[in-house]
Amino acid sequence: MGETFKVHGYTEDQLMSMKKDNLRAVFHERTHHTIEVYYYRILKGGYEMPKDYGVVAGKLLEIWKNRGFSLDPPDIQWCIKYIDAARKMREGKDPGLSVTPWESFTEADAETIERLIYGRKSIRQFKTAPVPDHLIRRILKAGLYAPHGCNVGCTRFLVLRDPEEQKLVSSDIPIENCVMVVVLQELSMYHTMRFEKFVPQNLYFDAGAAADHISLMAHALGLGHCWLTHGEETQKKLREHFNLSPTMTSRNHIIIGWPDEETLKSERMNLDEAILN
Repeated sequence: MGETFKVHGYTEDQLMSMKKDNLRAVFHERTHHTIEVYYYRILKGGYEMPKDYGVVAGKLLEIWKNRGFSLDPPDIQWCIKYIDAARKMREGKDPGLSVTPWESFTEADAETIERLIYGRKSIRQFKTAPVPDHLIRRILKAGLYAPHGCNVGCTRFLVLRDPEEQKLVSSDIPIENCVMVVVLQELSMYHTMRFEKFVPQNLYFDAGAAADHISLMAHALGLGHCWLTHGEETQKKLREHFNLSPTMTSRNHIIIGWPDEETLKSERMNLDEAILN
């Protein structure tokens, strides 16, 4: 690669020394914005394929390999599949990207999802029965798969079972008999692509989407939950206690347990009142 190769202003040398998480974020984002976004526009939308379609992401893959990082993680495999498809398209070949055709949910499926969404409510009182690790992992995976701006992938979690560690998190409600999931973000991944300048709102949306997915999956598994937020004091305590990097910042937390209360489900205004046009 020549000296002129740059991504988001970073030279090859800078990319070769960049923090792994930050390089991963750049790799995700460039695969998304330079290949995925245009893939079907090129195949079916009449969009003219750029001559260098997929080349930048391909060079980032070379850098990833040269640094000795694993190709096995599913997010890296996702990048590789798109890079391979783009290469084949540049060569005039079928991209060969095997994707399961989209199938609409049945009406019964939709009704189940509606029951999940409309039935979800905050629970603040829990039974003493423990929540198994395998259920927490299912819940965390749902949070990890929430929509994420530009596919950056900066969401991280802390799972707090110890009541003393849970006290690190400031809360305006009693916290007992629960597992606490803290949603964090590695802000250096945003800073690497200067998101704080161009899309500063993304980090809050990403954390909120993760918490929402966590809440819905907990409800689907029969667990109660309550989604809460906290401020800088809690962020500082967590960072110090768990020896987190200065750029690892907590955003919200969700308490999860077996429900021991029957609260009245809150209602919303009529839909027509919320539609402004």
